[in-house]
Amino acid sequence: MTNLANEHLTDLRNQLHLARFERDIRSRTTLPELARLAHVLARYHDQIAEGFGIPAPAGTGVRDGARRASDLIKQAEDLLGPPADTETPRSALAQKLRAASIALGCGLDLLSTHFPTAHDQMTSATAVVIAAPDSARSLLHQLSVHTSTIGHLAWRTPAPTSQAGVLLLKAAFLSRIYSENETSPPITAVQPQHTPDRIPPVVGEDITQALAGIDASIQRLNNPQTTTSITTWRYLARAAAIICDIDSKTVHQLIYRINELNESERLPALKEAATDVQHTGRTWRTIIRRWDEHIGHYGHPATGPATDASDLIIRLGRLIHADSTWTPSPHASSRLKPPHELAPDLHHAATLATITLKTIEACNNLATHHHAAINDAAAMGAVNRHQKYPTHLPRVPASVRELSTRYDAARIKGSQAIITLGQAIQELISPELTPQDVGLVIRRATTLNEENQLKLAAADFPTILTELLTSPDNCLGAPSARSSLQTERGHRRLDL
Repeated sequence: MTNLANEHLTDLRNQLHLARFERDIRSRTTLPELARLAHVLARYHDQIAEGFGIPAPAGTGVRDGARRASDLIKQAEDLLGPPADTETPRSALAQKLRAASIALGCGLDLLSTHFPTAHDQMTSATAVVIAAPDSARSLLHQLSVHTSTIGHLAWRTPAPTSQAGVLLLKAAFLSRIYSENETSPPITAVQPQHTPDRIPPVVGEDITQALAGIDASIQRLNNPQTTTSITTWRYLARAAAIICDIDSKTVHQLIYRINELNESERLPALKEAATDVQHTGRTWRTIIRRWDEHIGHYGHPATGPATDASDLIIRLGRLIHADSTWTPSPHASSRLKPPHELAPDLHHAATLATITLKTIEACNNLATHHHAAINDAAAMGAVNRHQKYPTHLPRVPASVRELSTRYDAARIKGSQAIITLGQAIQELISPELTPQDVGLVIRRATTLNEENQLKLAAADFPTILTELLTSPDNCLGAPSARSSLQTERGHRRLDL
């Protein structure tokens, strides 16, 4: 729910720069949706202030900060007027506001299920972690970005409701300060699955060892355990471009092999996937060029995601190259293993394509994580500038917006490649033999596209998620999912 809300709120920030924004912000359905979202944020702050019903530990001011921010948000809510009724929003802006409100509201309801509502009910084991000061500061930090977003939206409404924007920006500023003014150890996120230990690549690995190492590197990249820096992000962008280049070679070798097996009816989907993988790699190379315009922060980070990306590159390269000691370098051998050795039959071809699918998703996750990191850095820069110039409207540097736009484009291109390659895998072998991971990867790529976001804003929401994801208009790999990605614009902008 949090990730879904983040997607919607990012799109709301982007709409500040669209030509139709001035028209949409004056729509009669916009103010009620702003009030609805402000009400949900006030509920979050109230719950933090009350510790979800758990007594407050001594020596923490985060609850006081949440209470003060909540008072400001409620004042803004009163200025915006009553929240929306059941009327379906007409403008894209109002639809996004409602979708964000629903996602955030569902997230809060899920958190509340861990706390008793009656005396005879038990508190879950997770409740203490949720109400802990460290967790409260982390949640308050995230809420400050959301509150700032709707503050800027409200600030652009006609007077007198524009004053609600000032109150919301003050609340966002308070939340940010109280979420960071206490020195405490960083929160270690509880992952749904255990993140495996690193498996360093060694020369002479068999296929089982290589696949285990590749899977471990992908999981570690999807759940980074260490902090990142500009040096790391610069290296990861270059690593993603190399991974896409290896993936492109892999898919082309599979095309040759399918030809050898006289399975020509399976070629169109695979050729389309090859084109999309190449486009993804080109987009990552534009990110590299953008990073190269920034002076300093060069080199290879010693630990963390950069090492995992390096391990992944080495194993992927050795998987398809004839040289068992292959490493990425200008003098590395370019001779590939013959297609019949890579994929003796269709089952092996599907297995190799599935590995490629997972690595593209790993690159997509890098783009998504970096997008969030840029937003966080930009938010801090805007808050620091506001401290120096309180009367000026905070602005994000143009270079940050440009870099973020390119990462968005890489994510969209990668999602397109995931869908087409996933469809190609499904056509290679029968459904009962298709790896389950393929369906999961495709589903993750399709659930956050623009078409699905608009469906989530429907007036009759909530809809059963399984029904929404498996409906005829939005089944896994359906043409509608592919076309919606093709029409989604990669040139997005950020503002706070």
